[in-house]
Amino acid sequence: MFSFHSLQGLRIPIFMYHQVVACAERAKTVRVTNPAYTVTVELFREQMAWLSSNGYQAHTLAELITPGFSSPKGVVITFDDGWSDNHAHALPVLREFGLKATLFVVTGFVGMPGYVDWTRLREMASSGFSVQSHTVSHRPLETLKQEEVEEELDTSKKTLEDRLSMPVDFVSMPQGSWNRRIIDCAHGAGYLGVCTSEPGYHHRMGATAVFSRINIADRMPIGSFAKISRMDRGFLLPVLLSTRLKRAARAFLGHGLYRRLYRLRYHIREEHR
Repeated sequence: MFSFHSLQGLRIPIFMYHQVVACAERAKTVRVTNPAYTVTVELFREQMAWLSSNGYQAHTLAELITPGFSSPKGVVITFDDGWSDNHAHALPVLREFGLKATLFVVTGFVGMPGYVDWTRLREMASSGFSVQSHTVSHRPLETLKQEEVEEELDTSKKTLEDRLSMPVDFVSMPQGSWNRRIIDCAHGAGYLGVCTSEPGYHHRMGATAVFSRINIADRMPIGSFAKISRMDRGFLLPVLLSTRLKRAARAFLGHGLYRRLYRLRYHIREEHR
């Protein structure tokens, strides 16, 4: 069985982005995602410029698990899902400031409307993006049978490795759904690390590392972004409380009802997600 132990001496902020949009998703009548999971191009550029001007360095997850890794002013920039605007809007900004990032791709979405295709994924991979797995279908893994979880993890990893000719060692948990069983499955599939949506600066290491991340929301002022980058513990307290309340609500309501209410709350249209 998988066992956790603390990684001594390493604390690093891992940013979780989704979409980088030309206009605010919050202003739309019908949306494709929670507006809190989008940032405008202008806000994203301001954040990357702040990192650059303050001497921060962006790392990959592979660097984090390297023995002896240390980076007093390090961050990790991640994107979930594989939206086409990551290529259109985020990539040019990252290139401008010489920053690298990790893109977690839902392989079943590649080439669908609104998502990157394989040609753009290859371009991103050659431009400093580490392309990793976000499963095949984006279904919450806790709700799936064992063989379904294994299929989601194994197939997405193999597909990305075959199509991009690069190793895929990390996976992001769809819809923030994971538990110890899922981590054991990820270990069995050959993943070296798992990214969650749990906020924090500390990361648990073992046969398969478990990384915390902090969502970068659409209306986050640059002062708050700076606090996250500096690993301000006070900033995390309300975020941790909010996350725990959401997990309790999901456990009480069940995942299906919780997701239906979630879509109603944010006017998200029904689709393959």
